[in-house]
Amino acid sequence: MHAAKFEMVEAGGRTSQSFGLSRLFGQIYTYLYFSAEPQSLDELAEGLGVSKASVSIAARQLESWGAVRCVWRKGDRRDYYEAETDVRHLIHGGLLTSLNKKLNSARIQIQRSLKMLEETVSDGNERTFLKERLEEAEERRARLEKLLNNPFVRQLL
Repeated sequence: MHAAKFEMVEAGGRTSQSFGLSRLFGQIYTYLYFSAEPQSLDELAEGLGVSKASVSIAARQLESWGAVRCVWRKGDRRDYYEAETDVRHLIHGGLLTSLNKKLNSARIQIQRSLKMLEETVSDGNERTFLKERLEEAEERRARLEKLLNNPFVRQLL
């Protein structure tokens, strides 16, 4: 791998980690972005110096987010991957969908915790504090969800 490509792949891995994702996710996406041709799982594993199993799992997750797409080569049964380069597609196809799922999971967990608080008898001060914090968390979660799903904001993205 060319030194310039290696530097970008490493930066992609660090950036991915800074967003709480796997380092390998960022490395695979960046590797594919800077590859002139689609890459097989074997080529990705060899190029990144990691196991094929790790690459396979990460590539499928990236594919489900719309960050990479699987392409086929005539006469070859292996899957090949290429990076999605349309930023709007990346945001709408993967990032917003994933973020909305996480926000929905957070809503469910907050509701579950609030219900548990109602059903248990505990110290009044602690219960009051926890209830206030959960309600505050839900308010922030709902505002973020509303912002992300605002048609005007989506149009800008």
